[in-house]
Amino acid sequence: MLAAAGPPTAGAQQPDGLDRFLWALGQVESGGRYDAQNATTGAYGRYQIMPANWPSWARRYLGDAHAKPTPHNQDVVAAGRVRDLFDSLGAWPAVAYWWLTGEASPESKWPSGAVDYVERVMVLFGGVGQGPATGATSSPALTAAPPTSATTQQT
Repeated sequence: MLAAAGPPTAGAQQPDGLDRFLWALGQVESGGRYDAQNATTGAYGRYQIMPANWPSWARRYLGDAHAKPTPHNQDVVAAGRVRDLFDSLGAWPAVAYWWLTGEASPESKWPSGAVDYVERVMVLFGGVGQGPATGATSSPALTAAPPTSATTQQT
């Protein structure tokens, strides 16, 4: 789906489920909107990337710290960061927790709000039961079908 530019991620192995995870993350973070902005934190776009993170992540994954957060660039940056997080954390629920909090932590120490967030991402991802809490009965409204391994999302 997304090929990140630049040497740090060139040729990096894409973990199984990356496209589905990014779709689920985007749905929970912004309802899938590339123009969403959090008035309190300034987090922007589909994946609600914090303004302080954008320059270094854009430099790493796009090769340009001053790249604009276009839909394509948001996808490339988020895919690169999520791929790196999965490589270091090893599990999608841990990546979702990190995306919310900016830290790695054992599931036994996750506060209930973080557990709820991870569960929402994982339900949309299709991994019910893969998070710290199971049995979710509801999920946010879906704005589009999640990508499958056979589909390619283009922006």
